[in-house]
Amino acid sequence: MSIRLSIAAALAAASLAAALPACAQTPSTAPSDDIRPIRISGVGLRVSDLERSKKFYTEVLGLKVNAKVPAQGEPVEYLLGLTGDIRADTLIIIRKGEIVPGATEFGNIVIVVPDGRKMAERVAAAGYPPAKIVDGTNIIRDPDGYKIELYQRTAPKP
Repeated sequence: MSIRLSIAAALAAASLAAALPACAQTPSTAPSDDIRPIRISGVGLRVSDLERSKKFYTEVLGLKVNAKVPAQGEPVEYLLGLTGDIRADTLIIIRKGEIVPGATEFGNIVIVVPDGRKMAERVAAAGYPPAKIVDGTNIIRDPDGYKIELYQRTAPKP
């Protein structure tokens, strides 16, 4: 009896897979160059106060504004990076919008820093104290509660 159930289950699974639309199945080859992504532009975050978040990411963490959208008038988003050059890098995109409950728990942003303790102390002095500050990697939160890992790479051994 269990063999019959196993065969029936296998047949049902096979017919279900055949019935799925082609778009629901994983392609067997990599996408061609004309549709493959060019680069990752950055992680987009909805923030409750765009200017407060811009100040945190630029003045506290030291990122630069690569662009604002729209270019003229009141901004609805900022593209932030390390260089200020939108073609070179965009790491974080902050957008004015409603924060959906639980959205700040999506994971975390990892920023490599030379000294995790010093950067965590800087963030704490700006009014955003982490739960604890340690030597090395520290976890902080931005003004809306998004988790940021200040990742300190250990120095290479001589």
